[in-house]
Amino acid sequence: MESAETGPLVFAPDSGVEWPALLLKESALRHNAEVMAHYCRDHEVSLAPHGKTHVSPELWHLQEGAGAWGVSVASPGQARVFHEAGARRILLANQLVDAAFARWAQRQLATDEDFEFCCYVDSVAGVRLLEDALDSGPALPVVIEIGHDGGRAGCRDSATVRAVAEAVAASDSLALVGVAGYEGSVSHARDAQALDAVREYLRGVTAEFQNLGAAGLLDSAATEYLLTAGGSLYFDVVAEVFGRVRYLDRPVRTVLRSGAYLTHDHGLYGRLSPLGASGPRAFRPAGEVWAQVLSVPEPGLVLLNAGRRDVPYDQDLPTALGYRRDGSFHRLQGSEVFELNDHHTFLRTPAGQEPAVGELVALGTSHPCTLHDKWSRALLVDDHYRAVGAIHSHF
Repeated sequence: MESAETGPLVFAPDSGVEWPALLLKESALRHNAEVMAHYCRDHEVSLAPHGKTHVSPELWHLQEGAGAWGVSVASPGQARVFHEAGARRILLANQLVDAAFARWAQRQLATDEDFEFCCYVDSVAGVRLLEDALDSGPALPVVIEIGHDGGRAGCRDSATVRAVAEAVAASDSLALVGVAGYEGSVSHARDAQALDAVREYLRGVTAEFQNLGAAGLLDSAATEYLLTAGGSLYFDVVAEVFGRVRYLDRPVRTVLRSGAYLTHDHGLYGRLSPLGASGPRAFRPAGEVWAQVLSVPEPGLVLLNAGRRDVPYDQDLPTALGYRRDGSFHRLQGSEVFELNDHHTFLRTPAGQEPAVGELVALGTSHPCTLHDKWSRALLVDDHYRAVGAIHSHF
C-alpha cells in the first residue's frame, strides 16, 4: 500500500468527496498490521490473513509487507483476485467443489514453482469430486477441516476424519498436508466458560492431527505440515493450543487466519479482540463512515444520509462518534443510532445538541467484513483527514 502525496482535506468544499464516504486511516492500518506481525513473531506462528474481510489488493500488500506468510480466501473468485495481485501462497479456507477452479489451481502449481496453494476437504464425496476434476499434474495439497456440532462445515467425528484421510492417501491427485479448524463458531464471548470451550475444541483438532500423523496418513513428501485455525476473536487461544505441537515427523506450522484485525472496529472486535483494549499494542479502529445530516425533523432526532447500503448492521448498529462544525470535531455525548433504513440513519441526541443540517457526522462501525463489502472504493486518509490514496475492494 503506497501512500500518495498528501492531498486536500477531504472535508474541504473543493475536495471532490461526496458523502457518505468510507475513510480509512492509514496510520491505524499500518499500526494494526505491525501489531499483528509482532504478535505472530512473539508466539512463533504464521499469519495468512483472511482476505475475505476486504478483498483488497492494496490492503493485502500492506499485510504482506508486514510479514504475512500467505493469504486466506473463501472462494475461487477471491483466490483469483489475490493471485492477480501477486500473492504467492493462497489458502482456500473452504471446501473446493468447483472442478474448473481445481484444474486452474493445479495448472498454476504445474507452471509456477514459486506458487503454493492449499484447500479444505471434509468428506469422501469432496475427495472424489476433486479426483474427477484433476489430471495427471502435481498433487493438490489439501487439509482436512475438523468441525463441531452445530458449526459450519468440517468432519464431525473421528471416523469421518479417518475415512477422508484414507481417501486422500489413496489418491494420486491429492496430498494431505494437515488439518484446519474454525473456533469462531464455538463461542462469541471471552469469559472463562467461553474460552474453555474454545480450548476444548482446539485440543480436539490437535488430537485428530496427531492421530493422522501416527497413522501415517499425512503426505510423506511434504516439507512441513499445517495446523490452521484462528479467526479474529480467539487467535490467542489458537496460538496457545496449537503452539504446543511444533513437530511430528517433520516441522508443523501453525497458521492463523485472522482478517478483521487490520481495519478493526468500534464494536464487536473493539470489545472482544484479544488485542482490542487500550495501550500501545492494542488494535485501533481504522474505518469511519462519514455522513451528512439530512434533516432534524424534531428535537433530538437527526437523519443522516447513510444507511444499510453504507454501514454494517449484522453485529451492532453504528456508533455516532462526533460531528464537524467550524473546522473542529465535536464528540456526541448521550447519542444513539437506533434504526437504519436503506439510505437513512436514525440518530437520537439530547434535545438542543443536534448537529445541524448539512454537517458531517462520523460513524464508527461494527464488523469489518460487512463494512468493506459495501464500498468498492474507500479513501485513505492521514491523521489530519487529508487524502493520501484510495483502497479498492473486489466483491
